[in-house]
Amino acid sequence: MSLIAGNLRLQASSSTVEDTSLLCGVARSRWEDPEHPGAGVLRAKDRESWLGVDGTLYGSDPDQLRSAWDQQGPASMTRVHGEFALAHWDFRTGTLWLARDPFGTRPLFWSREGDRVAFCSELRGLLALPWVSTEPALDHLAEYLSFRYVHAPATLLRDVQAVPPGHVVRIDASGTRIQRWWDPGWSRPGTPPPDPDQAAEQVDQAMRRAVHRRLPADGPVGVLASGGLDSSAILFHARELRPDIVASTVALADDPASESPFAARAATVLGVRHEIIRIGTEELVGAVDRATLAMGQPLPSPAAVIQLLFFEHLRVHRRIVLGGDGGDEVLGGRGIEQIAQRMRRSRAVGRVPRPARGVLRALARRAGARDFAVPPDHFGADRLIGGSRVFKAHERVEVIRDIGLIRPGIRRTVLDPIYQEVDTDPLNQVLHAWQRGWLPEDSLARAERMSSRAGLEIRYPLLDRELVALCNGWPSSAKLRRIGARTATKAPLRQAMQGRLPQRLLDRPKRSLPQPLDRWLRTGGAVFLRERAERICADPAGTWNVAGVRRLVEDHLERRANHGLKLWTLILYDAWRASLSEAGADR
Repeated sequence: MSLIAGNLRLQASSSTVEDTSLLCGVARSRWEDPEHPGAGVLRAKDRESWLGVDGTLYGSDPDQLRSAWDQQGPASMTRVHGEFALAHWDFRTGTLWLARDPFGTRPLFWSREGDRVAFCSELRGLLALPWVSTEPALDHLAEYLSFRYVHAPATLLRDVQAVPPGHVVRIDASGTRIQRWWDPGWSRPGTPPPDPDQAAEQVDQAMRRAVHRRLPADGPVGVLASGGLDSSAILFHARELRPDIVASTVALADDPASESPFAARAATVLGVRHEIIRIGTEELVGAVDRATLAMGQPLPSPAAVIQLLFFEHLRVHRRIVLGGDGGDEVLGGRGIEQIAQRMRRSRAVGRVPRPARGVLRALARRAGARDFAVPPDHFGADRLIGGSRVFKAHERVEVIRDIGLIRPGIRRTVLDPIYQEVDTDPLNQVLHAWQRGWLPEDSLARAERMSSRAGLEIRYPLLDRELVALCNGWPSSAKLRRIGARTATKAPLRQAMQGRLPQRLLDRPKRSLPQPLDRWLRTGGAVFLRERAERICADPAGTWNVAGVRRLVEDHLERRANHGLKLWTLILYDAWRASLSEAGADR
């Protein structure tokens, strides 16, 4: 449709991509409708505003939210539950607002050139416009090589920006402004932990309400089951509410350490029907480029390729599934125990008398023992913890041809502002960095884009606003508790699930999807690796140091080092660059 407000025009259209719901539009200032010269305000159906939503709202609908926004602006979102990206157009003021939910479960991008603005929840929608360049933003290449992604509002496209999670972008004749609308509600330093039994009960009840909000009343629905604590807790509550729920697990056909038996055991204990979707590694080769097109950006992980194939299988039988993303970042899961152990080293130095403490930290710094060298109160920021750490600065020197693109301080440049956003205890600071980086830019981004491409909708109970507010409001000691000789992560949820799952499943460490793919590059994927490496080394843009790339390949294949993550990062970036060339040729 086309809406006119004075000298501004907004075109909002549906997606032409099969099975994908898009939010997209183009606004242009100083524009005059040739059919209505000098037109003033044109109301659509007697309205003075328009609102479009990509995603799902729980307990409200777009019309209610539009009316609330007209009266309160972005403050109206503080009462909204759901996974969404939205655009609000105000005819009266000529203002376009773009917003995402607290964790960015749905993407939203925009581009502005002079008097024109375009926005879309899929990058391909913007790249179809002739005035939006397909040129990569090479000044963000170092950030990508370090983290495997770039942080919003930056993207890897020169003319495109992303709406940051939990933020609104206001665009009008005076310019563009970005502001946070969501308060993550972190506990202040020194906040006492809740009673453990009470915390377990509160988490359990909040989980039940979060699952209930996201379960449709009828129709086939499933749970993405890994056999881990998060998905098993979701499965437990979903089974209580919908006995016909189905648990689905993905497994690589030739993975000797598949986790599917653990998922099957959890489903059996909980009395839920379980299915395993096995993906042959030969399927991965043909799906890399297809998954890249769906992503619109470099895939942040090769796990996205497995997810696309998995979701395509699931979509045959169901449209909605519940996913466990967010548990590690909200409740303190995988990786947080090791960080806590490292912090204890720093605290040990802090107990040394002051004159000797400085000497010890200086000696530790010179010896490369940085965990001992930094104070515990700012451990995460000082140690630059936040998402993956793929190519360090000296490693980027080996693969990037232009020394000006190395940017040795890129992690500090990116992470310092994120850590400065909150005043909470050191482990909660790390969780905040994960909630602001890894969660929206990696795990949610790939899950959402792959499921959207397959025509599947994922809903995330562990990212429910009520549950997150509860957990963020606790000190980290409530989530990571010492129990005898061991440290229990996600302690309230783990306690709530006692007696519902066997102890072996409750205590099992979780493994990430990319691990078998690193091994695959040495075995069945060795030909694929060499072919992709040669494509990288052909390098028409002159980005890469060919000798450095080939050295990584040979060291990995000869088992002198495990460069799987680095090689996948280069392969996925190259696949994206090739997709940009195709997009430019199609315009």
